[in-house]
Amino acid sequence: MSADLAAALPLWGPWLLAVCAFLSCMMVPVPTSVLLISAGALTGTGHLEWAAIWLGAVTGASLGDLTAFLLARRLQPWLARRGRLAVVLGRAQALIARRGVMAVFLSRWLVTPLGPATNYVAGAAGLSLPRFLAASVPGEMLWAALHLGAGHLAGRGFRGEEAAAQKALAVAAALGLGVWGARRLWHKRQGGAI
Repeated sequence: MSADLAAALPLWGPWLLAVCAFLSCMMVPVPTSVLLISAGALTGTGHLEWAAIWLGAVTGASLGDLTAFLLARRLQPWLARRGRLAVVLGRAQALIARRGVMAVFLSRWLVTPLGPATNYVAGAAGLSLPRFLAASVPGEMLWAALHLGAGHLAGRGFRGEEAAAQKALAVAAALGLGVWGARRLWHKRQGGAI
């Protein structure tokens, strides 16, 4: 699937990243980080425009964050009536009250595997919408810039060469596999499921 999506990047770049980022933030398993690094490599070779790719990724991710947050907010009364879930929700509310904004911000770009779940927890635990957006949108902006920047730097080395796009995508795929491997290792050390 990743190879098919990467092949569509030159044609559908910003739109493809917007849709994939939206779905990722809703906890749908889509290789958005790998695609973003690949798109960054294509900006480095001159095949895609950096600003359009960045804007597509940030817009899709921000809308996905908001949708998940609002869905959880809507389900909060139902969750609060569910015995054991009500206890967990009470703990989450206390944590969100103390560290909610920082948790949302850091989960966008530093601890990205926690990002989608944080959207739901923040919504269900009652973080205010303005505080959520104030943490989420800048975090997504930084996330997109970091991933695009890594790919862009890798792709610049191939600018002007024959078959530059294919070479840049190969390097970006290697970077993406490194990101995936690091996340996998992180999950294993945390004792969670992948």
